[in-house]
Amino acid sequence: MLGTRQKAFDWIVNQDPMQLTYDAPNLVQRFLLVLFYFQTTRHKPWRECNPTATGQESSSVTSNFCYEPDRFSGEITSTIWGERWLSASHECQWAGVTCETQLSTEKTVLRLGISWNGLNGHLPWEIAHLSQMTRLVLEHNALTGALPPSLFSNQAVPVLEMLGLSWNEFTGTIPLRWFDNLHGGTAKLSTIWISSNRLTGKIPSEMGLLPLKELRLGKTALTGSLPMEIFQRASRVGILDGIQPGEAVLGRALEIFDLSHTGISGTLPSEIGLANALKELIVDDTNLNGKLPEELYGLGNLRALILNGCNLTGTISSSLGLLTDLYELHVADNDFHGTIPHEIEALTELSQLLVNGNEFTGTVPVSICKDRFVAVEDVAMVVADCLPNEETGAPTIECAADCCTSCCDSTGVCLST
Repeated sequence: MLGTRQKAFDWIVNQDPMQLTYDAPNLVQRFLLVLFYFQTTRHKPWRECNPTATGQESSSVTSNFCYEPDRFSGEITSTIWGERWLSASHECQWAGVTCETQLSTEKTVLRLGISWNGLNGHLPWEIAHLSQMTRLVLEHNALTGALPPSLFSNQAVPVLEMLGLSWNEFTGTIPLRWFDNLHGGTAKLSTIWISSNRLTGKIPSEMGLLPLKELRLGKTALTGSLPMEIFQRASRVGILDGIQPGEAVLGRALEIFDLSHTGISGTLPSEIGLANALKELIVDDTNLNGKLPEELYGLGNLRALILNGCNLTGTISSSLGLLTDLYELHVADNDFHGTIPHEIEALTELSQLLVNGNEFTGTVPVSICKDRFVAVEDVAMVVADCLPNEETGAPTIECAADCCTSCCDSTGVCLST
């Protein structure tokens, strides 16, 4: 039986309707995409957009056109279509492939995006030779094996800006070779989505060398502590890119950081305060412990602070009132104590407050509910330990009528109000 590389070579030489000559400018590119198809159909055809007469699909298997799954929902609609893979058309017309014409006659792959389409087998490392590719998004598939070490090292795909491989079945660690030769500050990779895979090991501190805006590593088996280098990137941008320290950093620094449902442990480093562009910090259901650093409250752009189900301790600082853009505050199921600071009243955008499963006392400030959730009633949520405690018969924290949407007791039972 021929291997995938032999199949790709045989198809190019003997079956390709284009019958390219050895000096055709798109020969290597076409071969790489053909290899990608054979490598990701090792166990069965894709859900859609296979070659004609391959598999059962929503669109006609006799047509060169096919319906692509929607990137966000996976639904098949007649509004998203492309040409079938391994068809006679130029490979830039195949579904999910986006190209740019650089020299009027040469079309170069810029983006490859095929999600929700049943891709299986291993991701071929050779795809790194699509040297002008800026986006690779293959989410919600069934890809397996290790992440290719050479996927975007500086020698392979130095222009890659987005890598989306979430919701697959990748195993192993995050390859250190991804970060080879990044000390010159030339990397452009700003978005990494590799959550919901079977990845293990620690988060490489070398990730701090990337100009990250979005880092999603949640729902994996990653362990270790949070690398402070990731948050220190903001103070290093000037050194790497010729910018004066403190200038032009906002907007280039980390905006979304998701490590939820992982084995990450240790404390939130004070260096998190350097990520002054951060909008979403999502680290729920991890082994994080200790107190929240005061620097956290200086993140004035923060919209979502999700800390449920950790081992965090201490109190919530009165500096909470500085987070005026905060929309979601989830600190349930930790070991916080003290009162909810009245400065929370300054959070006029707040729509979700989860403080249950802690040792908070006092009262949920009623002003956060008064005239606050009328416009967004469908998403408003205030949950606290306002049911009678089994031991004392009194609630741990008081919550005014029509304020809390759910009240919980000390055993974790919650009832809607």
